[in-house]
Amino acid sequence: MTTTVEVQGLIRVHLGCGLITPPGWVNVDGSWNARLAKHPALRRVLHVLHVVPADKKEIPWNPEVLIHDLRKHLPFRDGSAGAVYSSHLLEHLYFEDAQHLIRECFRILAEGGVLRIVVPDLRSIVREYLGEHSLRERPNGFEHTCPADRLNQRLLMRSPAPPSENFFYRLYNSWKDFHSHKWMYDADSLKRHMESAGFIDVQQKELHASRIEGIEHVEDPSRVLQGEGICIEGIKPVAGPLPGRNS
Repeated sequence: MTTTVEVQGLIRVHLGCGLITPPGWVNVDGSWNARLAKHPALRRVLHVLHVVPADKKEIPWNPEVLIHDLRKHLPFRDGSAGAVYSSHLLEHLYFEDAQHLIRECFRILAEGGVLRIVVPDLRSIVREYLGEHSLRERPNGFEHTCPADRLNQRLLMRSPAPPSENFFYRLYNSWKDFHSHKWMYDADSLKRHMESAGFIDVQQKELHASRIEGIEHVEDPSRVLQGEGICIEGIKPVAGPLPGRNS
């Protein structure tokens, strides 16, 4: 059951927060790992049943994370947020679900509020495939693959191996299927989709260069630097003149 958060004044919302849950933000995640953090006994049972791998069982998830399926309407009032941030989330949603989420961000933002989205850069991935530059290397012999294999690994549309034969894991994987990428973006395409949702002054930004105060508390440099991601930021327009500006 999705919990609705009642807010006083403007909030800052961190969508798909994972393990990055700084104070001052409403940290939202819909993954099973986040859900199980609220039920440690069940988490241990699922580990014994080999549904939850050992390396996942010990991850220190914050039990205060707001659990919500981000494919559904966001549990916030219209105009209740001053800023919305997500990093390496949008590409895990089907295209239509991603567009719906962007429109939901527009709805919950107050006039003048900022949406900042970080995604893997499709342009950089393709340029690496064409031999024009190199991105950060990955472990497990990633650097020794041929360009086509490396492209597939970068796109992460599917894992190299089939899902576990464990019945419960296969059920979970088919139900959620959040681990693979569904749709990839470059700066131009993400800008266009944000503009289509109503955002203005949509710009590509550098790491921690933002109109959102304290962005460094939620933005992980390893998800942006060395070609790992692009940051696109837009503003919900103000209906009337901005304060201090002539009409």
